[in-house]
Amino acid sequence: MKLLFVEDQKLLRKAVGDLLSPHCRKVLIATNGREALDLFLKEKPDLVLTDIIMPEMDGIALTEQLRRLSPETPVVFFSAFSDVPYLLRGIELGVAGFVPKPCEDDKLISTLEKAALPVLQRKQLLGLNSELRQSVEQMLGKGPKLKKIAGQVVRIARSNYAVLVQGETGAGKSRLASMIHDLSPRADKPFVTVQLGAIPESLVAADLFGHEKGAFTGAERKREGLVTAAKGGTLFLDDIDAAPPAVQALLLQLVEEKSYHPLGSNRKAHADIRIIAASNKDLAAEAAAGNFRQDLYYRLATFMIEMPPLRVIPEDIPALAGKFLREACHEIGRPPLEISADGMTMLQSHSWPGNVRELRNVIKHAAIMADDVISPAILQGILGEIDPAARISAAQGQSFEVSPDDLPFKMAEVEKWALKRALAAAGGKKMVAARLLDMNYYTFRRRMARYGMDDDSDD
Repeated sequence: MKLLFVEDQKLLRKAVGDLLSPHCRKVLIATNGREALDLFLKEKPDLVLTDIIMPEMDGIALTEQLRRLSPETPVVFFSAFSDVPYLLRGIELGVAGFVPKPCEDDKLISTLEKAALPVLQRKQLLGLNSELRQSVEQMLGKGPKLKKIAGQVVRIARSNYAVLVQGETGAGKSRLASMIHDLSPRADKPFVTVQLGAIPESLVAADLFGHEKGAFTGAERKREGLVTAAKGGTLFLDDIDAAPPAVQALLLQLVEEKSYHPLGSNRKAHADIRIIAASNKDLAAEAAAGNFRQDLYYRLATFMIEMPPLRVIPEDIPALAGKFLREACHEIGRPPLEISADGMTMLQSHSWPGNVRELRNVIKHAAIMADDVISPAILQGILGEIDPAARISAAQGQSFEVSPDDLPFKMAEVEKWALKRALAAAGGKKMVAARLLDMNYYTFRRRMARYGMDDDSDD
């Protein structure tokens, strides 16, 4: 630490300065309060050790000035004058310690160490936060928008506040929620995701809060809900805007009181959880339009983070693409690849309707198709395949014009084509093909079996 020592006696200045130098990063010396004040403004020391009785400006007047300039800087009095008025004034000013002259060296050093402890703790915390922020930036991106979000993540992660994450589909809301959990004191506890838009309306409350035996037709035994599964950890409510009105009322109690009632039970259960919600809609506008409970919105939006679509942050695409490429190469067990300069320009100029999720899948596909460098030709082949009709045509080896009479396409045909295309791109490796489609491996196998494509052989 940097220490400012204020003393008008020359010999004492030299002796104490020599004593403290090995313990400090730098020792600044001043002969009176006026000189010390000028030095303080110039050097910004971490700690001040000052005599009381001095010419021009004494230690009391100096401390009064320092309290206005820098209230958090500790000041220690070092004086032969121990009169009660001086001590009382020092207490009023909040001095961190008083060392009488003369004193033993150990007594002076231990007093300074004690006074310096809060400053050291602040410095350590700031250093840790800085390192943590840089780590989050590495994961998210270092452009201005994502850098700001990284700072927000670091600040909010240590709290227990509810967080609302908004952004387009595929913008990385789930990933951000997981990151907040991983940086929180609850990191060693469960992170439970609830896809509210994927649960039938009649089952949402039972899945969330659990139920007692006989609570409804088919409830043959007691069942714990996802809130209980998240005990001690984080409950991530994805697609919160899809929650039915009746469930929104139950969620309000959960967010506000951290309590809930399992279906069919009169007992109130406590929920030791942190809640993060996400929506691809403007939830404030939905609440204003009456499509979402305003009181629930305000409880969820204690802290809100807006994830930008990928098309507005092209400066972050090279870092994200590089990260996804390293991950993909590691997954499929091939040496690291590079993206050509022209290829990166193509990625940055693409509109990315699927946002980060689409970029990740494109890079996974390219990692399999490329020989050594990911070129514009490879990327064009992947990015150009966006028309379902053209995909079906290619898969069936036919050519046909798309007209209104051709609609609607059968989803089964599109799905079967996607399975075949992924298998072809993955060289027949089912696990790799499942990753290309961003699909669970076992779900992938079930879909193959549905279309008679699964030969039951392992990868």
